[in-house]
Amino acid sequence: MFIVSNIIMLIGVSLNSIFIIFTLFFERKSPSRRLTWLLLLFFLPYVGMILYILFSGHFFTRTRSMTKITKELSQIYLPLLKEEKKILKESSSKLPNNQIKKYNKIITMNMKNANSFLSFTETVAIFTFGEHMYDALCNDIENATESIFMEFFIWRNDKTGKRILDLLCKKAQQGVKVKLIFDDLGSFFTPRNFFTPLKKAGGEVLPFFNLKRGVAFSVNFRNHRKISIIDGKIVYTGGMNIGDEYANCSSKRKWKNVTVRDTHIRITGSSVLALQTVFLIDWFSITERKNIKKDIKNISKYFPIDTFERYSKIISTDNEKKLIHELLTETQIPTQIVTSGPDNIQKAEIRDMLIRMILSAKKSVRIQTPYFTPDDTFLSVLKIAANSGINVEIIVPGKWDKWYVREAAFDFIRECLDSDIKFFAYDGFIHSKMCIVDGHVVTIGTTNIDTRSFDLHFEVNAVFYDQIIAKQCDDIFDEDKKNATALCSEDFNKHFILRRALWGFCRLFSPLM
Repeated sequence: MFIVSNIIMLIGVSLNSIFIIFTLFFERKSPSRRLTWLLLLFFLPYVGMILYILFSGHFFTRTRSMTKITKELSQIYLPLLKEEKKILKESSSKLPNNQIKKYNKIITMNMKNANSFLSFTETVAIFTFGEHMYDALCNDIENATESIFMEFFIWRNDKTGKRILDLLCKKAQQGVKVKLIFDDLGSFFTPRNFFTPLKKAGGEVLPFFNLKRGVAFSVNFRNHRKISIIDGKIVYTGGMNIGDEYANCSSKRKWKNVTVRDTHIRITGSSVLALQTVFLIDWFSITERKNIKKDIKNISKYFPIDTFERYSKIISTDNEKKLIHELLTETQIPTQIVTSGPDNIQKAEIRDMLIRMILSAKKSVRIQTPYFTPDDTFLSVLKIAANSGINVEIIVPGKWDKWYVREAAFDFIRECLDSDIKFFAYDGFIHSKMCIVDGHVVTIGTTNIDTRSFDLHFEVNAVFYDQIIAKQCDDIFDEDKKNATALCSEDFNKHFILRRALWGFCRLFSPLM
């Protein structure tokens, strides 16, 4: 028995040493993240190894299904992307839209880094509270005639969740094609039988990375996207999940008397194509049907016919002036849909987009985020912008939903205040993910300012190169500032030294939060 235990201990020590060596010499993430893992492996060797396997990001394998469906769907937009790259490179001076000229570099980077083609949005409605967004969404669901595709990180078994699920059941019974994705970790406490009525009504429901079937290696890679697509013509996306707290009607003690402020958008136009593509990649990558044909003809049925005709017409023309006129028009809102996820651990597409936006700033950068534990690069860019005279303003919650994230964020905020970055604590829980630069370009989506969103979650953001939309978002930001308290260094320095020590300790583990 003694010999066996010694052998087991020796194996454990050897494995732990291998993990430490790998982290020291082969880990490609930031030094701060490597330090976090080294501390865990050194002080909690056996626990650290398990956590490293589950949460480090090196044990994720992109599914064959995701690779195949991405390749098939890319046939829709890659010819368009190729033509757009050519125009932006060779004919930028001829572009009729000044915003596209001005932000040519950001657009080009998103094309190259994230395969994000330039699309156009006809209408944008911005919702700042869940109760208003849910009413609009339910109205569009009621009027759906062909298809309803939805995916959410959290879908609660509560009044709001039941309201929308009941509507989906009704539409499925009417013959509308209904597909629903929920994240298996985000919706962990929602029982599976909650979705049974929709399945019985003819709808389809799939969990993203099914944890309850023991896919432990995927526990850290969650689908944080929130997308609703109605008839392939209307899209909702942004920060709001499905739950009473987002509608400010929660009966849970945690959310009573706490205002939840979020940002969600409803858009129409050719940008719907990009978001529909995102949904279908997610759907087909997790489908349990083994023999589905993932050819382009099968996929194309999920898109409006006129969308395909319009793009094929634009792509096939040899008249460059006509192409520029039709594609890069002044009458609609230039938009890019940018996604990121752990399927490519060498890229952080949305983080890089945000950094490039900040670097383009001449006057102001305004950010809203529910969590603020940025990586070293993002933090440095914010400081450089503020030290260059750019007015950098960030709104964070006054009431946080996770105490340990708050403690880690406080250490980052205190450091940023010393670099003249302005912070405001919203009177409630602000869950909005928005960044506005110079009142000209704005991104709204699902991405928080933290390492988890940047590297480990599947996220999606919409970028609008439009002054009118940016002005609306600036007005929303100003209104939120009225309901927020400006923070200063003294607010943090007056805290007891042990509290400040806790901030520093929690910050060490911020890459894992």
